[in-house]
Amino acid sequence: MSFEKRGAVAALAAAEEMLQFRFGHPRFRQEQRPVVEAMLQGSDLLAVLPTGAGKSACFQVPALVLPGLTVVVSPLVSLMRDQVEGLRRRTVSAAALTSATGASARREIAGRMARGDLRLLYVSPERLELARFRHLAQLAGISRLVVDEAHCISEWGHDFRPAYRRIRAFAELVGCPPLAAFTATATPQTRTDIERSLGLRCPRRFVASVDRPELRWVAAPASDFGAALRRAGVMARRTLAQRREAAVVIYSLTRARAVRTAEALRRLGLAAAPYHAGMPDAARRRVQERFLNGRFRVICATSAFGMGIDHPHIRLVCHLGAPPSVEAYVQEAGRAGRNGEEATCLLLGLPGDASLHRRLLLGQWPPFRIVRAVWNELPGDRATGEARVRQRLCRRHDPESVEAALRVLRDAGCVWRSRRGAWPSSDIGSVGAGRIARISAPGPNLARRLARGRRRGRRRAQAMRAYLDTRGCRRASIARYFGEPAPRCGSCDNCR
Repeated sequence: MSFEKRGAVAALAAAEEMLQFRFGHPRFRQEQRPVVEAMLQGSDLLAVLPTGAGKSACFQVPALVLPGLTVVVSPLVSLMRDQVEGLRRRTVSAAALTSATGASARREIAGRMARGDLRLLYVSPERLELARFRHLAQLAGISRLVVDEAHCISEWGHDFRPAYRRIRAFAELVGCPPLAAFTATATPQTRTDIERSLGLRCPRRFVASVDRPELRWVAAPASDFGAALRRAGVMARRTLAQRREAAVVIYSLTRARAVRTAEALRRLGLAAAPYHAGMPDAARRRVQERFLNGRFRVICATSAFGMGIDHPHIRLVCHLGAPPSVEAYVQEAGRAGRNGEEATCLLLGLPGDASLHRRLLLGQWPPFRIVRAVWNELPGDRATGEARVRQRLCRRHDPESVEAALRVLRDAGCVWRSRRGAWPSSDIGSVGAGRIARISAPGPNLARRLARGRRRGRRRAQAMRAYLDTRGCRRASIARYFGEPAPRCGSCDNCR
């Protein structure tokens, strides 16, 4: 056996020992093992593993076995916090830099980075753009860079975050460490875009099948929200009555519907609670904790809930209204059946879904004429308080359009903002705290990008509608969308 081979075998053995000692699992799952081996070998890689496959362990365990600091780029503060708390319970040296991190804690983390005492550091993609953090990272050195929820990189994906596309520049600044990208759902087009945007070098690719035989796919149209809510209530009561530990997640497209659903289920005697991005952070965290420990058996949520949630006994995921894409639907529905036991994914389409999808699409990819109009009304000679600018703009334009236009202008580098401010997608500071001024004018390239984004969004919404309306196998419909051969079914509503 060669020296390299012996080293690889020893590293994998050490990883399996760490998995048992720190995480309490006897061995890596079949889909985890080759990913961990590639991480240990220092390869650039892209791993597309379905929800519940244990993506986090694929980079957390190598981070503990190999020397140096692993930086994990993650999209949500709540997700970073949950990951770090879980690692600390296992006595792992981990931390997160977020907007909730106080000055003293930031200094402590900087010191631990400089001393080499930190093994895992979680940050948002926006954090990588701060000069202070870049300087700190260069001094401390980064051994590995992990991009979680990597579908956010791609404009072809369902949850695009422009700051993700600038990760490559940060990687080059800190010496191009090995780079690993992880996500649960990605079409072939999205996977190609992820690899290109990150500049992965001869990447190893691990793409598990999106098919999960334990999930039963069911879909039907509903005449209105009330009818959908009544059917969801019946299904939830039936599911919870079958097993004492069973749990249910019911998704809605709006916050108001999530609250209304929770109230209706409580009247039926079910322990239900709402969850959405408009709730205070402490309240959301309290609801999540009570759901995980079984005090709430039903969560009535928007898409803000679910990323990183590890509840093994979710037996039903119900959508009251179709999500805007098949990727978003499969990722949310995939939170069911994480322990491998049979679970149901129920989609109830509503008459107003198409108009809601159009509104969401315009929020992400607003018309160029609105973006240009907002830019023209921004101060150009000197920076002005952002809160005052927003108030003035919202008197002349729809507030949602203003927020969308300002976000697009920021991502395109067309406005200047002081550090104290932040955009809704960022974890740095509070919205409206800084000053703002316009700089370079938005041009035709931005207009074309916005138009392309709207076209892609419309195609994704049409694919979602086709899934709802199909009379063929739903499992096969999902597989084809992700470029896979149709699996055997017999369990979806159409096949049964």
